[in-house]
Amino acid sequence: MRAVVALFSMILSLAACAQDSSQFKAGEHYQVLPRAVPQANASKIEINEVFWYGCGHCYTFEPVFNGWSAKLPADVDVVKTPAVWQPVMEVHARLYYIAKAMGVLDKMHQPLFNAITQERKTLAIRNGRNWTPDTKAIEDLFNAHGADGAKAVKMLNSFGITSQVRQGQAKQRAYAITGTPELVVAGKYRISASMPGFKGKPGGQQAMLRVAEYLIEKERADKNG
Repeated sequence: MRAVVALFSMILSLAACAQDSSQFKAGEHYQVLPRAVPQANASKIEINEVFWYGCGHCYTFEPVFNGWSAKLPADVDVVKTPAVWQPVMEVHARLYYIAKAMGVLDKMHQPLFNAITQERKTLAIRNGRNWTPDTKAIEDLFNAHGADGAKAVKMLNSFGITSQVRQGQAKQRAYAITGTPELVVAGKYRISASMPGFKGKPGGQQAMLRVAEYLIEKERADKNG
């Protein structure tokens, strides 16, 4: 009897999932990119979170996304790309790539969010339309969280970091990013809480993750033919 009940429950669950996923439509809940953007690892299904440290929506989405992505199966790669469409955003993108290159992203990612979004520290100095890194503020922030602030400052304008920023910008353009946070699945599908299918409905960020799950399954089925 228990086996019958368990089987019936599983069938209902699968039916509910199928009904839910059937509601996700291109142009309403996700955008199909005109050309697929190559993944870092073609053997995996890549989900890319495009974010900005100065974005309040990104700040609230980050722990939700991290908790969700930590449970994804082994065939899914999770990557992050800092968005850049203003000079100050480039400074912030450099800080992300520096922390990653130094191997201290786990120490610095949330403090960078906190400093820029919550404490309103730009970590940059404005000069007309241009922004330059505030080296003292950056060094102090890295030092405060157990990272080498002097080393971080030295890397600000390095060739390697500049190359990563440019690559991130090129990827952002190819993704046709319209805001942050946004998700890109398999280099083919872009998901934004501002999509028409989410407007006027609560829980847009959670809905983004449900669409991402649907697209991961879709890509997995396509790969397996």
